[in-house]
Amino acid sequence: MVSFNLAAALALALTVLAIPSPLTPDPSGDKNIGNGKAQQFIGGACLGAADCASTCCAFLSDGGICSGLGASTQAGKKGCGFEQGGAAPPATSTTAPAGSATGVPASGAINPNEAGSQNVGLGNGSQFITGQCLSDADCASACCAIGKGQCAAKAVATCGFVAA
Repeated sequence: MVSFNLAAALALALTVLAIPSPLTPDPSGDKNIGNGKAQQFIGGACLGAADCASTCCAFLSDGGICSGLGASTQAGKKGCGFEQGGAAPPATSTTAPAGSATGVPASGAINPNEAGSQNVGLGNGSQFITGQCLSDADCASACCAIGKGQCAAKAVATCGFVAA
């Protein structure tokens, strides 16, 4: 006969709940680490923002992890801006990085080597988030981030970029 000890079961449950679940990068994107081609997905390891399609390589306890801009301080991440060999994480950063490894410069020059370049300037909402844009009309999210020329979610960006 099995006896049930409620106190022991409760102690075990509390111990399991108290153990933090460390965030670790998904190893399936290892081929995208350090290539600087903005091909790494959110949750994959990165050596800098140039690796991430989201443009955010967030500080993690032992390296960088690509993150959504709005989630860069969640689950143990310390904000965007990780660059291998670079500065320490910001103390209390909750903002997105000021610059981007991708996007359209203010001059309106389109980089034809970036994914989605065929969607830039069409004005039909066919561009994906993190893709280059000339105005809000290019983006499926209807948001071309000011200062970046890159499609973004309205919740994490100031929209209304228009190329000069």
